[in-house]
This record gives sequence, C-alpha cells and structure tokens, in this order.
Amino acid sequence: MLPDLQQRLAQAIHDYSYADPRSKQSRDGILGPSDLGFCRQKAVLTTREVARTDETNEAAARIGTAIHRYVAQAFAQANQGWIADSEKVTATFPSGVAISGTPDLICPSDNAIIDVKTVDGFEWVKRNGTSQNHKYQRHAYALGAMQAGLLDGSQTVYVGNMYIDRSGKEPEPFFIIEEFDPSLTGEVDSWIGDVIYAVKNGEDASRDIPAAVCEKICPFFTACRGGLEVHDGGTLIEDAELLAAVDMYVEARELSSHAEQMKKEAQRALSGINGSTGTYQVRWVEVAPTTIQSFEKAGYLRMDVRKVRK
Repeated sequence: MLPDLQQRLAQAIHDYSYADPRSKQSRDGILGPSDLGFCRQKAVLTTREVARTDETNEAAARIGTAIHRYVAQAFAQANQGWIADSEKVTATFPSGVAISGTPDLICPSDNAIIDVKTVDGFEWVKRNGTSQNHKYQRHAYALGAMQAGLLDGSQTVYVGNMYIDRSGKEPEPFFIIEEFDPSLTGEVDSWIGDVIYAVKNGEDASRDIPAAVCEKICPFFTACRGGLEVHDGGTLIEDAELLAAVDMYVEARELSSHAEQMKKEAQRALSGINGSTGTYQVRWVEVAPTTIQSFEKAGYLRMDVRKVRK
C-alpha cells in the first residue's frame, strides 16, 4: 500500500503542475512573455506544436510556481491598489503581433511592473544583471499594461525583477528596477519576427542556447538537435553566458585561495589569543582526534578549469 501511496502523491504534484495555465499555454503552441528573448528555435517548435521529445527536471519550476502564488497573496494583502497576478495584459508590437500574459505585479501608484523570479543564489544576477529573457518579458508586460491604461505611458514607467532565492540561503529578495526603455519594443518585435519567418517558411531559427545547456533544460532537445553533429569537450566555448560563467568560476577560485591565505596569516597573528573585539568573539577550541574507518569514496565528475597552453 505504501509504495502506491507514494506514487499517487507524486502524481498529484505532477498533475497539478501540468494543469497550470502557463504550462497549458506552452503546450497549446501559444507564445507568452516568458518565451521572449530566450531561444528562437524553441519558440518556433512551440509555435509549430511539435511534440516534446525529452523529459526535463521540473522541480525548480514547481517550487517557483509555489513561491509565485505565495508572493501574489502577500502583495494582494499588503496593498489593495496593487494588481497581483490577476490581470492579463496584451502587448501589441509595431508589426501587429500580440503577446498576452499575466504580470506578477502591477503597481499603478508607482507606475511600475515587477516580475518575480526564483533563482538558486544571487551571485550570477548580481554579476551579470538582468538576462535578455527577463528584460524582454517584463518589457512586454509593461507595454501591455500601458496599452491597457493600467500604467501611464506619458510618465516614467519602471520595469523590475524581484529575485527570490528558492534555496532559502538569502533571507531578503534582490531587486533590479530600471526605467522602461522604448527602444526595446522594436528589438523584441524583431526577435518575434525571426520566429514568425521561420515558422511560415518551414525553416529553423537561431538556436540561442548552447547545446550543453539546452540538453539539460529543453523538452525539445532531441527534436531540435538530435540530428546535428555532436562536438566533444574540446569545442571552443563562445556563448557569452558560458564565458561569463567560466570567468566567475576562476575569479571565485582565486578569491577562495586568497581568503585561505588571509585566514592563515590572521590565525598566526591571533595564536593563543582569546577575547572579544566588541563585535567578534575570539577563542581557541581544542578538537579531539577522530579515527575514521577506511571506506570507498564514490566516483564523481570534477570540473577542471585552467589556462590554455599556447
């Protein structure tokens, strides 16, 4: 009985996620604001209603959906003038294309749109700022809200992202809020135009996500790249986000090494010292010896990053 109960409980979560309006919109081949600025070829396959070929890990998305609903309730309770995840808007671009979606938060009194994102830590977004996908999404929401009269386009409109750490390690949200940039309207419209052209002419659009990342997150990976040449680990990395990730890793490693050296030098200076600075308590604690029985350590993948020999 218990295994059957476990399966039914897990299935209940899966079914609830499957029935989410945003998930259904994607399955029905309807592009929404969250598709903009991500991958044009994925948008093409979505529009063509190509069957999904790959299973992807939906755990983070489900946690994100749960947090969004919690946050929406908090916003609605905090201010009756805020429109929290309840008003669908439609952004009509110069080409005539209309993209509809429901913003997480419209703040008419502040003339602002806030889109909530759940992430695993803030270091990436603090270092690299708002991604193109997030910029295009919040821009479409703001454009739709202005066209609907929910925001005043004759005044400064603010667009922002509120990042929440789904791991719980960061206690407070991180915000990036900027003025609405009208020049992005044409840029987003051009991106959509690339997708429409590919769909109408039976062509592929640009694959904007590196294959290694796409394989992990895209339900169309096999349909999209299954017949393409597979490169080995020696492929030149050219994608801007992956290059930034390598730089961040190397910088963190160097900072870690520097921090360890600083700790060792400070420990030597504080040898035998016990006391308080008024802010920090300093004490030396004797740790008893421990015997660990021999054991076999499981194998794992270790990332090795080093300078290329020229």
